[in-house]
Amino acid sequence: MTLLKKQNIVVIGISRYTKVVIDIIEKIDKYNIVSIINPFIDNKEESPFKNSFLDIEAFYKSLKHLNVNSGIIAIEDNTTRKLVFNKIKQMIPDFDFITAIHPQSFIDKNVKIGNGTIIEKDVRINDKSVVGNFCILNSKVFLKNDSNINDFSKIVKISIGKNSIVSSGAFIKKEVGHLKIIYREPTKIIKNININNKKLYCIDSVFNDYKVIKNKVIFEVITNKEGWDEALKEINYFDFYHTYDYHMLSKAENETPILLKYVENNIIIALPLLIRKIENTNYKDATSVYGYAGPISKNLSFGFDNTQFQEKIKKYFETNNFVSVFSRLNPFIPGQCRALINLGSLTKQGKVVNIDLKQDIDIQRQNFQNRLKTHINKARRCCTIKRASSEEGLQKFMDIYYENMDRVHAKKSYYFTKDYFQKMVSSQDFKSEVLLAIDNESGETIAASQFVMTNNIVQYHLSGTKNDFLHLTPTKLLIDEMRLIASEKGYTYFNLGGGLGGKDDDSLFNFKASFSKDFKDFFLWKFICNQEVYDKLILKKGVDTDSNFFPLYRSLDDINVTL
Repeated sequence: MTLLKKQNIVVIGISRYTKVVIDIIEKIDKYNIVSIINPFIDNKEESPFKNSFLDIEAFYKSLKHLNVNSGIIAIEDNTTRKLVFNKIKQMIPDFDFITAIHPQSFIDKNVKIGNGTIIEKDVRINDKSVVGNFCILNSKVFLKNDSNINDFSKIVKISIGKNSIVSSGAFIKKEVGHLKIIYREPTKIIKNININNKKLYCIDSVFNDYKVIKNKVIFEVITNKEGWDEALKEINYFDFYHTYDYHMLSKAENETPILLKYVENNIIIALPLLIRKIENTNYKDATSVYGYAGPISKNLSFGFDNTQFQEKIKKYFETNNFVSVFSRLNPFIPGQCRALINLGSLTKQGKVVNIDLKQDIDIQRQNFQNRLKTHINKARRCCTIKRASSEEGLQKFMDIYYENMDRVHAKKSYYFTKDYFQKMVSSQDFKSEVLLAIDNESGETIAASQFVMTNNIVQYHLSGTKNDFLHLTPTKLLIDEMRLIASEKGYTYFNLGGGLGGKDDDSLFNFKASFSKDFKDFFLWKFICNQEVYDKLILKKGVDTDSNFFPLYRSLDDINVTL
């Protein structure tokens, strides 16, 4: 008889409740606990609002040392459990949270149980009930038919009535009757459900005034700066590639920026695109700006069902004669693939190089290749770094950038206008910094790089070196200088990008990888809205159907970048 190999996991949490969780896992007999990790710097569960909460760097190092990427959070307090989850998922997006269900619990058919949830002994869950992610159901809890327990809730040895709904983060320790909506701790019944309309209601967990809202969907097409800025403010986490100003700067003459905003209860998804007419047809397609865009979102849980989002966005594209949609995704924005799943295809294009700014600056430098350290040391002896704080400094940056584009025979689309550079540094939507490298011997500005900062992300945007000074490798020094500046200011990610065309096996990628081995996956989203028209356009153009270019009917267009 062949024994099944157990999955290695870690248990996150050191408390009396950890023993309860370990006991459940041992009885399941499908996991091998390789470590119990204390998520706190001190040897106690502190207030989750203290700075010592969760040493994520130590946690990440423990996982790498143990060669494990799965586990469970064994923390009873709802708020603390959620904060631990958020921090882990922000830094380690692919970490897999398991579910622990005691073998002596009783689960009927058609019951859905989310990731990270812990169900103790003698729990009974009746038909068609739903238990969300990262919940705790203590021993002898009884969920009757069609009960709905939202994420990060805890229920203690009581019975929940038929068709009742418990809001996210609730701690329920009193009996709850049938057809009730219950909001958080302390247990408060805020509405009786009409059995005929029970599916029209849900709890919006961010409302502090115990509102119950209808399960309605809003879909907007935003084209003005005011509405665009308001949507970004609502979501509150985005990169500069998502802003209105950058879309207006990046668009070609024949492109129109739009932001598709979708709202479902407290969930928000916003997708920025550039709309283009397809020449000599009545059709359109859409692409993303130069860089890393894709959708941004708020309150997008792991169990999110994007069916209604798919329906709304497909209907918009169909009604407005779209043939295809394409977007480069952002490796530092959570939930992008989750929002787009089953909507076209998601393709891993390659990797980008990130410098982890949470690490001590000396640890960051230890990750540099030895040759890189030598080059930076040499450049520091020969050059001085200063900010381009005047029109003259910006002009020097532009001149060097154009010289660099000439040397590498760049496409016309990479020759940004003077207006582009000026508006990049003056935009209020994001912060842009241009650093200049000045040769100490001649006093000449020999290299320049532009970096853009938004939220906790720094992007290495544009750069150039004069031909006569390539031997000094001043660009390496400019990147290192921004690394130090960004670390001091408390940024989290420093994205150097990938190779040409998103590749991770060329000389450009290898240059960036000399700074760090913290690689992030880079995805492309491709969606054919009208397959029949798409195929006809390919035939009409007579293009090579073996090409990976998307959309294929534009593969011969000179203005397009091949990503």
